[in-house]
Amino acid sequence: MKKIILMLFAGTCLLTAQEKVMNLDLQKAIQIALEKNTEIRVAKLEVDKSEEKLRETRSGLFPNIEANGQYQRYIEKPVIFLPPGSPLGEVLEIGSNNSYLGTIGARVPIFSMGLYDGIGVASKSVELNSENLRFTEIATINNVKKAFNSVLLAREFKDVINQSLQNSLDQLENVKRLNKQGVASDYDLLRAEVQVENLRPQVIQAENNYEISKENLKVLIGLKSEQEINILDEFDFDGQYDISLQQYLDDVMKNNPQLAILNKQEEIANRAISLEKSAYFPSLSAFGNYQYQAQSDDFKFSDYKWVSTFVVGLQLQIPIFNGFKTPARVEQANITLNQLEEQRQGLTEALKTQLQNVVYVIEQTIIRIKGQDKNIEQAQQGYEIARTRFENGLGTQLEVNDAELALRQARLNRLQAIYDLRIAEAELQLILGNK
Repeated sequence: MKKIILMLFAGTCLLTAQEKVMNLDLQKAIQIALEKNTEIRVAKLEVDKSEEKLRETRSGLFPNIEANGQYQRYIEKPVIFLPPGSPLGEVLEIGSNNSYLGTIGARVPIFSMGLYDGIGVASKSVELNSENLRFTEIATINNVKKAFNSVLLAREFKDVINQSLQNSLDQLENVKRLNKQGVASDYDLLRAEVQVENLRPQVIQAENNYEISKENLKVLIGLKSEQEINILDEFDFDGQYDISLQQYLDDVMKNNPQLAILNKQEEIANRAISLEKSAYFPSLSAFGNYQYQAQSDDFKFSDYKWVSTFVVGLQLQIPIFNGFKTPARVEQANITLNQLEEQRQGLTEALKTQLQNVVYVIEQTIIRIKGQDKNIEQAQQGYEIARTRFENGLGTQLEVNDAELALRQARLNRLQAIYDLRIAEAELQLILGNK
């Protein structure tokens, strides 16, 4: 029974330890970042805020109804002056000591150009903040891709250095065996030992770089530092790539988030011009007012005589002159629009240049990867030849070290080229506006 309990306890501990390690691929890292990123949360709140602003602006289309109640106690009553010789005297007090007034008023716009344009501006602001949110999400995904690929690169670098160390350890054992047989010299043995010791610090540094890159990734996507992660994705290149610069240019004009933001800003600027021009137009509104009132010198409410009045009407406001304020504001809005048009033209040219540069980097990096594939194959053959020559007494340990260094450098160069390709791909997706 004790053995069974211990086995169950050990199994539970093992499962708990496994649950603490999160298996993480690129898509899951992106998903976590989109959920936890602070900038994205702020951008979403800004969209919600602009939607509420639009609702506030639209409220101007509905009737505005107010109710008021008022009580007045006259310390000295108001008077009217009568002509001389009046039988009532020259001054006549009016009203009572106590006055009660209840009012319900309503006003609804019938025609107001400024109100309609204001709703248009608020609506475009919602669209602008939605584009800002999309850009923030795309930028976050881009950063996650870069950080994730940095982790993959550090992991592969670590594996290459560890493989080099293992090769050097195997070679050291081989040299020791040949040295005892009198085939390898003491110098060869010394070179083999130095090679191993030179690689150990590099292995430690590669391990540290890998752990640091994982910590940076966890910070970026919002994981706690104590959360252990296991990186799942592979780091390789399948040799398939389709590049169409013209198609990319078309996609940039349609989907680039920065360009879309400027386009929305231009639309708002156009609406703002119309909004400022609306000050030239008259506005028409309907109103209604109902009053219920009474006056008395005492507080016998049951004896009060309550009187009601009800009035409805139309109010027309026609702007005539406001000191050239309106044309000045219209001109300011036009200048803002011109500024945005200049910015859009400059951004368009910059995006085209940036796109061409990224495509060029991708093309050249693919050539680098294919070149390193051949280089690795030749370096591997050279390493095998050097080891065979050494075992047959035709070569030296220095030749083996040089061949192993060439093989290691070829592998590292290929990894760096794959990393550069993936970073360029991430930049391409950012320019194209793809998530």
